[in-house]
Parts: sequence; C-alpha cells; structure tokens
Amino acid sequence: MKISLRILCFSCLLVFSASLMAVDEERKIRQAMPGELQTVPSKKFKALVYSNSSGFKHKSIPTGVKALKVMSEKTKLFTADFTVTTEKFTPEGLSSYDLLIFNNCTRVQKAFTKNEQRQAILDFIKQGKAFVGFHAASDGGTPQWKEYTEMIGGCFAGHPWNAGGKWPFIVEDPDHAVNQAFASKEFSFSDEIYQYKDYNRSKLRVLVGLDAIKSGKEGNSPTNDYPVSWVKSYGKGRVFYSNFGHNKASWWTPFLLQHFLDGIRWSLGDLQGSSESLSQPYKI
Repeated sequence: MKISLRILCFSCLLVFSASLMAVDEERKIRQAMPGELQTVPSKKFKALVYSNSSGFKHKSIPTGVKALKVMSEKTKLFTADFTVTTEKFTPEGLSSYDLLIFNNCTRVQKAFTKNEQRQAILDFIKQGKAFVGFHAASDGGTPQWKEYTEMIGGCFAGHPWNAGGKWPFIVEDPDHAVNQAFASKEFSFSDEIYQYKDYNRSKLRVLVGLDAIKSGKEGNSPTNDYPVSWVKSYGKGRVFYSNFGHNKASWWTPFLLQHFLDGIRWSLGDLQGSSESLSQPYKI
C-alpha cells in the first residue's frame, strides 16, 4: 500500500512538473514573439501545419506547435490548422490553404507514400502557394521522393554540429527582407546544424550559413558550404527553409522568431526579396 501511494505521489509530481514546464515554455514564447504587424498583410492567410515524424521524433515539436500558434495569434498574419495525419493532403484538402508548414517532420517519404498525395503537395507549391520547413523538414525525400528534396532544396545527411555546441554563423545576405532580425553579419548560437546531400547552391538563395572553418568541425562539403536558412522558387510558389529549431530554446529566441516570421511572410509574398542564387561569400 505504501509503495503504491509513493508511486501515485511520484506520478502526480511528474505531471505537475510537466504542466509547469509547459506553462513556462508558453510564457517564454509569448515574451519573445513579435507583435501584430505594422503593415497590413495583403490578405488573411490560412496555413496547414504538419508535425508528424516518421523517423526520429524531436522533443521540440510541441514547442514549435506552441510557437506557431502564438505567432498566428499575435501577428494576425495567418490562421492555422494543425495536424499529424496526412488525410488533408489531397488537391481538395489543400485547396483552402495558402501555406504549408512542415514542423520538424522526419522521413516525409514514409508518411506520404501515395503518389496522389505527393503530387498534391508539389502541385500546391508549383501553382503559386507557399511552403515553409523547419529543421527536420529536410530529413527525407531522396532517394524515395527526389522531387520533395528538389522542392525544399536539400536532404539531411547528418549533423556534425550537435545540439549542445555553440556554432558560428554568417548572415550571407544582410539586406534581404528575411534577414532583418539579425543585428550583425556574424553571430553564434546553440542548435543542431545539418550537412546535406542533393543540395545545389545555384538553385536557391542562402540567407544564413554556418562558418564551418571557425566551428572547428568538418562535414561533407569540399567547399565548406553548409547553408542554414534559405529561400527558393518552386514553379510559381515560394519556399523558405531554416535548419534552426532542434533545440526548444530556438523557439523562444526573439531574433529567430522574427526570422521565422519574416520567412513565412516572404513565402506568402507579403515581403519581397530575391530568391536568385548568391555566390559563397567566404573562403574555403
């Protein structure tokens, strides 16, 4: 009886602690989140946020969901539906949306196995809609779904720069509308940073890159080209991707939330800025 009571008390304590942590997370997110936009958006956009993992499941996924809910509420840029299923990914199901957000969803090729669903996603973007991917949204595609990798811009190929390290970054295009959150051209931050396969700098515009030489680690690029955030065109649509978002703290860091928001706005056509490629700005 005493043992059962102890287990019950311990379980209640765990639930209470988890509840307090969740409340604290939301408080941090709300404090860090930009407020209502100073310029009125061209329309009230509607987003579908997909957060399912078919591989490694990031603990920061619920944090990202909270942040996107708060972003929707505070900025009034978009309303959002949130899902972990693939049922809405048909031409009819996507027809009411302006934006797809893939939040840390690993191995997308395992989730979207039907050609009809895959084509619905790609056609949605090609026909002029928006796509935004955070962190593990690039973990999937090649070789089973090469078109997805082509759309997003690259496929995860490991993370020599682990989540516990503090890594140096370069703002490659400081004048771009999506990069106005960064106070300087160089900064350091703690997050898990990827290397890629099937990535081609000439097919996208890198906004933020890793300074691999200063990091002291080596990856798979012979030119030390490790993009972190980028924009690209896909058909008539716009794509914004950021590798940031593995660590929970990334989702309550003010300058990153502003960067994410501006990336979303750019993808929707609410901010202007080129998606043409830039040459690598630093030496090997």
